[in-house]
Amino acid sequence: MPYRYLLLLLALLTTPVYSETNDAQWYTPPPEDLVHLNTRFGEVVIMLSSAIAPAHKARFTALVNNGYYNDKYFYRVIDGFVAQAGSNMESQDGPDKSSLGAEFVSPVTRSFLLVEPNAVHAPQTGFINGIPAGRDTKANQQWLLHCPGAVAFARNNDKDSATTEFYIVLGQAPRHLDKNMSVIGKVLSGMEHLQMLPRGEREAGGVLASPGSDSLIVSATTGDSLAASEQRRFRVQQASHPDYQKKVSISRTLVNPFYHDTSLTPRMIDVCYYQTEVEEIAAKHD
Repeated sequence: MPYRYLLLLLALLTTPVYSETNDAQWYTPPPEDLVHLNTRFGEVVIMLSSAIAPAHKARFTALVNNGYYNDKYFYRVIDGFVAQAGSNMESQDGPDKSSLGAEFVSPVTRSFLLVEPNAVHAPQTGFINGIPAGRDTKANQQWLLHCPGAVAFARNNDKDSATTEFYIVLGQAPRHLDKNMSVIGKVLSGMEHLQMLPRGEREAGGVLASPGSDSLIVSATTGDSLAASEQRRFRVQQASHPDYQKKVSISRTLVNPFYHDTSLTPRMIDVCYYQTEVEEIAAKHD
C-alpha cells in the first residue's frame, strides 16, 4: 500500500498539467534555434540560446548548417556526466574552426525569471527562456547552469580554446562547471536516446577506443532547414506559469498529505531538479 501511494505522488510531481494561460507564460523557440541530431537510437532535439554565448551559438549553428557534425561520433561518453562529440581528432583548421573567446557570463537582463533567491552554487537561480540559469546582481552577471540536458562547448585549459567540440550533460548536474564553460542550450527531446550511447572507460577519460554505429551522429540539421512537414515545434514553460509556481510552492513547503516531517522547511529549490515543462506542439492538419 505505501508503495502505491509513492507511485501516485511521483506521478503527481512529474506529469505535466497545462492550464489555460497566455503566450507570455510559454516560450516557443523558432525553427532556426532547434537542432535535430539523428542517432541510431532516435532523434535528439536541442534548443539553442544566444542569451549568454552568442558567438558559440552562431558557431554551432554554422557547423550544423555546413554538415560538419554529420557522421561524427559521440566519442567521449562518461556515465552520469557528459556525452561529447565534435572533431573526432580531425584538423581544426578553417573559418568555422578557429578558437572562440570565452562566453561564460553576460550582463543581467530582464529575461531572467527568479525562482530561488538564496540558491546553492549561485547567489540566485531561475530560468532564461526555460533554461536553468544563475544570477549575481552585485556582479551584474548571469549564466546558464550545468543541469541535465545542458549543451555547451568543450575546451582545453585555455578558456579561449573552444572550436567544434560540444557536450551534453547526461547525469547529476556538474555545477562546478558553471561560469567556466560556454553554454549554448538544452535538450528538449530525446535524452533517453543519449542515455543509450556506449560509455567509455573512466580510466581513459571516457574516450571510446573504437566508436561505432551506436555512437554515430547520423545527421545534424537546424529546424529551418527541414521541410515544414518534418519540422517539430515545442513550447517551454516559463517560471511564471501558475502550474510551475504551484509545484515550486509545494516543494518548498511540503504542504501535502504525503509528507509528515516538514521541520526543514522552507526548502531551497534546485532548478536543475525542478525544471519547467516542455510540450511538443502537434502539427496542424488541413
